[in-house]
Amino acid sequence: MTRRDVIAVISEIGPDLNLSGAAIFVLTKLIGSTSEKDWIEPGADPTFYGTQETMAERLQMTARQLRSHERNFERKNILKRDTKANGAREAGTGRGLLFTPLKACFADLLALRDQKRAVTKRIKELKSLRSVRLRRMKEAIARLAPEALEDEAVASVLARFDAWPRSDRLHSLGLDRLEVHVEATAKLCMELEEIIENLPNSSCEPAETFRSFIQEDNQQNPSVSCNASVDERSAGKPAHTGFLRSGPSGPDICRENKCEADSGVINPKLEALFEPEQLFKLASPDFQMTLQARSNQITKETMIDAAHDMLSPLGINYSAWRSACGELGRLGATLCVLVLDANRDHPQTPVRNPGGALRGMIRAHKRGNLNLIGSVIGLQRRRGY
Repeated sequence: MTRRDVIAVISEIGPDLNLSGAAIFVLTKLIGSTSEKDWIEPGADPTFYGTQETMAERLQMTARQLRSHERNFERKNILKRDTKANGAREAGTGRGLLFTPLKACFADLLALRDQKRAVTKRIKELKSLRSVRLRRMKEAIARLAPEALEDEAVASVLARFDAWPRSDRLHSLGLDRLEVHVEATAKLCMELEEIIENLPNSSCEPAETFRSFIQEDNQQNPSVSCNASVDERSAGKPAHTGFLRSGPSGPDICRENKCEADSGVINPKLEALFEPEQLFKLASPDFQMTLQARSNQITKETMIDAAHDMLSPLGINYSAWRSACGELGRLGATLCVLVLDANRDHPQTPVRNPGGALRGMIRAHKRGNLNLIGSVIGLQRRRGY
């Protein structure tokens, strides 16, 4: 423990000790005027020996205001006032403001700080997860046909959706209430999606699926093989965005390239790779455990939730996740996280910075150079499927 450590902790958790901003400012200045070695040595008593008048002038306040702060600190067992009868303090006799109580309970203050940080982190995670659910609800509502709005079950769901608190007010709910709310949002999303599946003509537009990453049309896919040599390092083992190229592996003279330019079709047999069950098999053990901790069902939505829960362990910033969702959709962002996580143990080009790699994939997508199909195929080959 050093004097600097004490000042940092007080500055961070001061509001949790019912200290005002002015009180925190005064307290840190008083602590900063004590001896550094008194905080380091186990048996020493950190003491402030300065006069009230001098310190009050430095703090640009009256001596009476400073005296009021000192009494407040004493009531909170932060310091002990040991002065002469006239209030005088002197280093020779050891009389002054003793911070021995604060030094004795510093371990408890550290625990309080760690708890506060954990709560703040969890609230941030829950707010991000609520954002995922909000996007999910809006996508489901967009699939409703106009006549479906007259359905009683749909109206009930929409009424409960309208009652959701605004995003900028989630922090004020507190951790416990926010946990309950986010859990309720998951149930409401599933309820609406089940209703949509059972309603006739409920979808005004096709729902987003994993097939969105497969180029396809209604034309028959011709059987074409590449007539050029293939780089063994290409689609077989992608890890970073540099390996996530779009298009076939061969050069410009390759028949596969010419065919692709004409049809824009990828082999439909690849569709099976993008089913949630298949992707689950390709995921890392950590990803699989995260999903199983949430649900015993492997669906698109549980895959999305698992990818969201993996952000913090992977060191991916939530702003990168939001950008990925905006550019690639929730399923596309999920697939990126799954691929990056699975390639952390790549034998040749392991992903060492998943957060930076995800932003690189977003940039590659904007340039039209992102090939998630190649990433999944390469991962499948490396897994031995």
